[in-house]
Amino acid sequence: MRTSKLLLAGCLLAVAVVFAGCAKAPETEMKDAQTALDDARNSVQADKWAANEYQAAKASFDAANQEVETQNGKFALTRNFDAAKEKFVQAKADAEKATQAAVANKEAAKNEANTKLQEATTAIAAAREALGKAPVTKDTRADIQLYTSDLDGLDQSLGEVRNMISSEDYMGASSKASALTQQANDIAMKLTEAAEKAAAKGRR
Repeated sequence: MRTSKLLLAGCLLAVAVVFAGCAKAPETEMKDAQTALDDARNSVQADKWAANEYQAAKASFDAANQEVETQNGKFALTRNFDAAKEKFVQAKADAEKATQAAVANKEAAKNEANTKLQEATTAIAAAREALGKAPVTKDTRADIQLYTSDLDGLDQSLGEVRNMISSEDYMGASSKASALTQQANDIAMKLTEAAEKAAAKGRR
């Protein structure tokens, strides 16, 4: 009888050891998810270039950690980390998605900035062409000098846009380049109007 009890106790102990050994937090999946999340932030600045996707990945990772804490708070034999494992796998996938989105978004922003820079360059060149055709009279001389100075300033600002692109401030570069385009177009329009008025006056 005593032997049977000892055997039963031994079996129960063995079962407990087995269950306790199996019910461990998914450390590999946890590490992989953390690495993917760190790479997304540090390698491609996903928190900047794919903020929504990065926050979704971080939320998945936090949910997985919360599940681990929940299971750790339970009695050892009742712990089950399957859900936590799945959440870490999902967090890794979400982090990789954020990385891909960041790379794509950054490249798109770079292309847009370069396009805006070209548009500004073209607009300023057009304004200078209009300046060259503007009639120089006693009444327009001061305005033409002012527009010349303004266009020189816009040319200098183009260099600032190029520097912003070089430093990967693509959104700032796009915004500044768009403003330069607008200013150059305004100058060109005023110069064209002045030329048309002068031509009409000459025909009278």
